[in-house]
Amino acid sequence: MTPIVDGLEAEFKGQVAVIRLNAEDPAVLQLMMSHALSGHPAFVVVGGEGNVTQRLPGIQTRATLQDAMAAVADSSMETP
Repeated sequence: MTPIVDGLEAEFKGQVAVIRLNAEDPAVLQLMMSHALSGHPAFVVVGGEGNVTQRLPGIQTRATLQDAMAAVADSSMETP
């Protein structure tokens, strides 16, 4: 997954922040449980206002992650 996430992070640079957490860290495990994610990899997509837009447990395709990031990037470009 790392090469896919690295590529998407570069593609969406300045539009989407990618934050990587270590699933072995007890605080991260607690955070995963609070989002109903029991395994890893796991992805949580958070919109510009801090709301969770998607929870994606397990291995994902590049297209799925790209669509999730594009949706967040597009919504941040909209004007009120």
